[in-house]
Amino acid sequence: MAKKGQTYFCEICRQKVVVAEEGFGVLVCCGQEMKLVGVKGMMATWTTAHHKPDGGVTFVCNVCKQKIKVVVETTGILECCGQRMQREEASTS
Repeated sequence: MAKKGQTYFCEICRQKVVVAEEGFGVLVCCGQEMKLVGVKGMMATWTTAHHKPDGGVTFVCNVCKQKIKVVVETTGILECCGQRMQREEASTS
């Protein structure tokens, strides 16, 4: 289960996401499980060196309600709980 604030990375398309709200689903991109960016190592350094875009794009799982914010968007298809995640529309408040 992904925890709020954790960063995940797709090894195929290089898409990177941050968990905004926890859920029980497994994050999948390009047909394979996304990799957790660890506290140590080159990916962790790269992730902290590149700033997250303001606002960003949010996706939500319709099954477990897990929400993620996309840090680096690519053509990869995000899935959770065996279904394609849905783009959450920005609120116009």
